[in-house]
Amino acid sequence: MVHHPAVLTTTWADRVASKYPFHLVALGVLLYGSGPVLARSSDTTGLLLSFWRLWFGVGVLAIGLCVHALSGREVGSRRGFQWAVAAGVSFSLNQVLFFSAIKRTSVVDASLMSTLSPVVVALFAIPMFGERPARGFRLWSLVALAGAVFVVLGSSSGPDGDPLGMVMAAGSTICFAGFFLISKLCRDDLAVVAFLTTVMGTAAVVVSVFVMVSGGSPGSVSTSDLWTAFAMAIVPGTLGHIAMTWPLHYVPANIPPLMRLAGPVVSGSMAWVFLEEGITWVHLVGGVIITIGLAGALRSKAGQALVAESRN
Repeated sequence: MVHHPAVLTTTWADRVASKYPFHLVALGVLLYGSGPVLARSSDTTGLLLSFWRLWFGVGVLAIGLCVHALSGREVGSRRGFQWAVAAGVSFSLNQVLFFSAIKRTSVVDASLMSTLSPVVVALFAIPMFGERPARGFRLWSLVALAGAVFVVLGSSSGPDGDPLGMVMAAGSTICFAGFFLISKLCRDDLAVVAFLTTVMGTAAVVVSVFVMVSGGSPGSVSTSDLWTAFAMAIVPGTLGHIAMTWPLHYVPANIPPLMRLAGPVVSGSMAWVFLEEGITWVHLVGGVIITIGLAGALRSKAGQALVAESRN
């Protein structure tokens, strides 16, 4: 069962999120899709790219948090900040693993591994939120996952496939699922801008430790890659996270990860247009299967019942 606001007052943004929750989640998926393409276009390492992307994000979100606090609106509870720190640790590991995976394999390969996150979320959503999707929803979800597995297996055997890169991408997927679950868990206890600022700040500190341990040099990053990191901080890092996090009051935990299954299609399409990365028949067929499974899950009676239950 989704928990509705108990600590924070309702704002106009909450009213918009309650009226158009799935539209905002879809917008978040679209904005997230630009992240892998931007990362792939850079020349620096995944670790240094994560370092600058996170610190730029902290700066942007900190400004937003100051505006929020000065307006007199509630920020949140101590419990919310504690959960946000945990989410930040999980997110930092996701960042390091994901962008490092992209450097070893293709945008499509690394992004498609993220489609396994619904499995992790579905398992933990039962004890955490009491969500038990009915059979129809689960079957259609399996169709979407089958499409993802089909593409992953097909693409990982191709010229861009790299075993270690795929393992990194799998670890990144697990970490992002943890970040998402915590995001929904503490949504009632912390304003979105406060949550995301804490998450990015924690992640930036953790990634900075990784950089120091590995002997990386943040100052060695080129100006063009700094602009790439800044673009990542603004588009997927700030706008994408806000669009995805704000409506979490009003959607079941199982649905946003399923909607994110469209992410590889978005990233792959952008990579094809902007990076001239090839898309094979395996990607196309798998993408169609993913889309059919996603549509079936959302439009099924079980899916509709899950949505209706979350709004009660």
